[in-house]
Parts: sequence; C-alpha cells; structure tokens
Amino acid sequence: MKGIIVCPQPRAADVGAEILSQGGNAFDAALATAFAQMVVDPFMCGLGGMGTFQFYHAASAASGMIDFHARAGSLVIPDMWMHDARGRTEISGYSLFDDFRSELGYTSILAPGTVAGFGEAYERFCTKPLVELVSPAIRLARDGSEVACFAYDFLSRPMMPGVPDGVQRISATDECKRIHLRTDGTLYPVGATHTNADFAMTLQRLSVDGFGDFYKGAIAAEMAADLAANDSFVTASDLANYSVRTGPTVKGSYRGYTVSSNPPPGSGVTLLQMLHILEQFDITSDGFGSPHHLHLVARAMSAAHVDRNRYLADPEFTEVPVEMLISKDRGAMWAEKIRRGDAIGDEQVEPPSCTTHMSIADEQGNVVSCTHTIGTGSGVVTPGLGFVYNNSMKLFDPTPGNSNSIEAGKARTTGMVPTILYRDGEPRLVVGAPGGSVIISAVLQAILNVVDFGMSPLEAVTVPRIHCEGSGIQAEARIPTSVCSELTRRGHRVMHSSVSFDPVMSRAHVVEIGGDGTWRGGADPRGGGGIAVAD
Repeated sequence: MKGIIVCPQPRAADVGAEILSQGGNAFDAALATAFAQMVVDPFMCGLGGMGTFQFYHAASAASGMIDFHARAGSLVIPDMWMHDARGRTEISGYSLFDDFRSELGYTSILAPGTVAGFGEAYERFCTKPLVELVSPAIRLARDGSEVACFAYDFLSRPMMPGVPDGVQRISATDECKRIHLRTDGTLYPVGATHTNADFAMTLQRLSVDGFGDFYKGAIAAEMAADLAANDSFVTASDLANYSVRTGPTVKGSYRGYTVSSNPPPGSGVTLLQMLHILEQFDITSDGFGSPHHLHLVARAMSAAHVDRNRYLADPEFTEVPVEMLISKDRGAMWAEKIRRGDAIGDEQVEPPSCTTHMSIADEQGNVVSCTHTIGTGSGVVTPGLGFVYNNSMKLFDPTPGNSNSIEAGKARTTGMVPTILYRDGEPRLVVGAPGGSVIISAVLQAILNVVDFGMSPLEAVTVPRIHCEGSGIQAEARIPTSVCSELTRRGHRVMHSSVSFDPVMSRAHVVEIGGDGTWRGGADPRGGGGIAVAD
C-alpha cells in the first residue's frame, strides 16, 4: 500500500488516495484532499479560511508546524464594538450583535491564510505539479458533486440562540445565495448535484498562476476591490503582507508517547494539559465508560479549559506562558485539586461543529495532520471567485485589554489541535478533528481510547463521548442513564443527548501506524467519514 487518508469527506479522501496511487507523497495527497474538501464541504473550509498543518518529513526526520491562522484587518479599532455587543453566547463565547456584524457579512472577515499555508507546504514538501493536485477539485466544482448529508446537516440544523441559521448565513450576499441556494431560496437537498463554475475557474487560475496570485496578483486585486467597496476591515495591504508562521510544535508526553501538537493561538497546550492531568490517574480501573473514567476525563477537561480561557491568545500580541501550562507540575497541581474534589470550571458546554480535518500517512513514512476551516462562513462571496470567506471576527472579545481582544493583525484563538504521537522517535498515531472547542475533547478521547483502552482507531472514534468545558457535561445518548446519574451525584451537571452519534461531539479522524509500517484508520461516523487506502 502507498498510503492512507482519513477525513470527514469520502470523495475528498478518494481524491487524495488517487494522488498517492499516482506516485505522490503524503503532502501531495494532503493538498489534493484539501482542495476537494473545499468543493464538497464549502461551509467547513475554503480558500477564504485558515488552519494549521503539522507534519513529519521522513527523509529529513524533520517535524514542525505551518500555522496559517486568519488575522484581523488593519482597519479594525480595538474599541469599535465595545458598546454595541449585547453579550456572548453561553456556549463557545461568540460575540452577539443585533445586526450579526461579527458573524455575517464583510465586517466578519479576517485576512485569510489557507492559500498561504498550503502554498508553504507545496513549496517545501510536494513532488507533483500544482495543476495535478488541483485538477480533481476543479472537475468536482465544474461538473458537480452530490450534496452530502454532513454538508446539508450543518446548514439545516438549529443553531444556538442569537446565531444565524444556514439559510440566513448563505443569504448574507446575493452572490452566495446564487451559488448555494436553489432558485426557490431553499438548500440543495442531500443527493442533489451542486456545481460551482466560478470556484472551478478560481482554482484553475491558482493552478496556473500560483498561490501568490491570491495575495498579490489578479485574484488579490478582485478580492481587495470587493472588500473595500463593502466596508471590510481587510485591505489590499493585509493580503499582500500576509505570511504564515512556521516553527516547532509544542510537545508533552503521555504514558511513554511523545505528544506533538500546535502552539497558540491553537489549543495544543490545552490538549497536553489534559493528558498531563490524566497521567496522574488510573482511568481504566473500572473499565471504559465507567463513572470513574468519565468523571476524571470531565474534570481534566474543565481544569484545562480554565487555563485556556485565562491564558490562550495570539503569542505575537500577548505573552502566553506555554512552558508553565504544559509542565508536569501544572498537571499535578490540577490533579491534586481533582482528588480533593475542588470545584473547577464554569457552566460552558459545547459549540456547534464546524471546520474539517485530514490525517494522512504514506509508504515513505511521511505524516500529515491538518485542520482547516472558514469558521462557520461569513456568507460573503466575491463575485466571480466562488468561495466563501471566513467569519472569524465573532470569536474576538469586543472589550479592549483582554487576551483575545480585537487588534489589527491579530489571530483569534481556535480549538484546532492537529496532533501526532511518537514512540521512539517514530510517528505512531495521527489525530485531529473539526468542531470548535469540542475538537480538543474529541482528540483527547481518541488518544485515551487507543493508548489506555487498547482500542483500534475505528473503535476509538466510534464509542460514546463526552464534552466538558466547565461543570456541565454533554453526554451522548449511548452513555447509560445510570452512569449519568452517578456523574450527577459526583457534582456534575449532565446534559444527556437524545442523539446516539451526536455531530456536535466533533468528528475525530485517526491513523495508527504499526511498528512494521502498516496502517489502521478510523473515520468518525458522526458526520461523513472517509477512509481511502492507496494501493
């Protein structure tokens, strides 16, 4: 076998596998998969988005991170919205405005980083011509692809109070409506063929003119003119001056594995904290899914989120005490509080699922864990370009002076945690997920299920999950009522879902690499779920 790809979109996984079969490496497959994801799941990811790309390059034994978070435009003013917000959502902390200014439309957009991020990966690691990697996505956009259940579900499901639904989101601009709604104003149903000729043409232009055209060329000029005409905070200079951040990952350890994840403003430090707390306990003594197991996991989640809410920020604007947060001493401190039964956390539960991910390994030993997103989508499409911009302004704090306050050039914090576990210097587990802050809990539990409970990747992503950001636990329906009752007795507020495979629990995607170089993959059944193996 030449490689394996696990991601939420089966058609996109197939595209990546075909690239591997044609002699491409994991990085070639990652780019081809990503562009296909943008076509079949256009409100999860796209050219107008952002993300984080963790890699292991076998030939050089090099590992690291390409960080391409979106950044606030140069026209933002720190206090511009401080008196206008009517609060924040109870869940995930989205800023709320009566006119949806941080959620929809041109004022919700940050300078996008996706094209720069994948461009950096292409220049450093890819072996195939760019046109070969982009062509499958061009065909899908031009000729059409069937609307998948996971894409329809995201746009049709009820949203949190104060947050616009899918049709409202698409209706933010006439151009977005033209592409993504039927003529009667309804969503394309599952199974319908959806085409996007404009996006196909934009991808064609990028494949010929290169990724730089998006920031400094003809495409950039079209974007800048549209953004300026509609009072966006993002300027032509913001596009031209955008650059990725590269460097090492943050590392911790868990039961003999080295755990490598992404630095701030991503949430790798939060994931490492959870693992370092749980390493202080035997979570398996009463078996998987026991009150003992879930109580400890929930408390570790709550504790790490306390520090996340307090400290996590863009490190170019705020000092983030990374070494303190990921230290074993910090983990031990929180573990002791858990043993004493101290109250930990607040009442937050879970945000809606968004974003996408891919976990990839090839026969050469290369590994990719990449999460990318457009948030939940601004509903803005520049006429003729065909892609939706991000709406990441919603996660900034409109009050100046806080760690995640609005500032020009600043990246907002995200829940993204593309992660690789190593043993004896070799990659053994590739993990990641979409889904806001729920990403962290999904990735955590996938790791625990493999490392502590000895599950296969498929079992690890399929068994019931919880999510906890405070004292409240969201529990899937398959967790027994008796377990929920015992968790309540132990002081947790349990929200027992009526859904067995609840999509708000995120969608973890895992590749396990055996000592003999063989692979096993697990794609989460909570929405989509694609595994493709290249022969």
